[in-house]
Amino acid sequence: MSLSLPVVKPSDITPYPNGWYVVAFSHQLRPGDVQPLKAFGRELVLFRDTDGVVHMADGHCPHFGAHLGHGGRVEGNCIRCPFHGWQFAAESGECVHIPNGDRPPKLARLRKWDVTEKCNMVLVWYHDRGAAPTWEVDQLPEFDEPGWSDWSTDEWVVKAKLQDLAENDADVAHSPAMHSLTNELPRASEPEIDGAIFSWNLKITPSLQQFGLPASLKVPSGVAISVTTRRYGLAFAWIRATLPLVSSLRYRAQTIACTLPIDEDSVYLRLAHRTRRTPFRPFTKQMLKFYHQQFHQTVDEDIPVWENKIYLDRPAASRSDAGVLRFRKWARQFYSNPVPEKRASGS
Repeated sequence: MSLSLPVVKPSDITPYPNGWYVVAFSHQLRPGDVQPLKAFGRELVLFRDTDGVVHMADGHCPHFGAHLGHGGRVEGNCIRCPFHGWQFAAESGECVHIPNGDRPPKLARLRKWDVTEKCNMVLVWYHDRGAAPTWEVDQLPEFDEPGWSDWSTDEWVVKAKLQDLAENDADVAHSPAMHSLTNELPRASEPEIDGAIFSWNLKITPSLQQFGLPASLKVPSGVAISVTTRRYGLAFAWIRATLPLVSSLRYRAQTIACTLPIDEDSVYLRLAHRTRRTPFRPFTKQMLKFYHQQFHQTVDEDIPVWENKIYLDRPAASRSDAGVLRFRKWARQFYSNPVPEKRASGS
């Protein structure tokens, strides 16, 4: 008796969705710095010219293939190849100087990428068909408010697709099943969708001990953590959390969550956290430490699932999965070959 196996078709979800990606934080790249970068299955070079402008280009020199990120250097507003010293203009990518006096060949040009710098982040535009940017990342709400702690960062390399990480925030049903932050199903608002921006609010009944607060401190009935997530495309999210405590005291925190695909099988996940300063510096430091630890624990709990799950175009979804299905419908715009409506909706 032969066993008939179902035919499994590859998903239309590709490893590199179109959109803006955070490739570095601004303080990591000083004028004159040159850094190699691997992303989107390619070798790249990231550098800041002497005017302070950040650039990204394909990493290998078109002359004889040396990697500009390994030994290359900034000279004026050019990047110099470490192999033969050819110089390429930062703005155009065109070769403008060869040390032996030869005339630069027409093919001697670096492929430049669209780069913008905003809110202390360096963002790069990716489109699998080479299209120019069709939307921008706006100023993050409350980002420039004074009175916040320094940033605390965390990072992982995860063997997963970016889509699985991106839709995790919209999957409220998995939180009480997997994580210790709450024992109750979070209450989610209807999402606000504005083109490439997807925003929603969560109300979470917390376990205060997960935030490093004493067990004797009780949360008044009905009080919950308010979490606002504002996602710009699939690779970047701005998360703000507020928890009323006693009197006028509120616990406030902010998180930058950014994901960068390294290749078809792995992504680089980076988080940056800060908390609102209190009059007591040790208390602020302690709150940030525990907030960071809570996020780290949550990601560590999610990673085994991300690395071993498959993406189902037609999941057997239940009522509480409505948020994920709405998110998937919105996410189709970031793929050049989008998932058909009937498949993404779970019907």
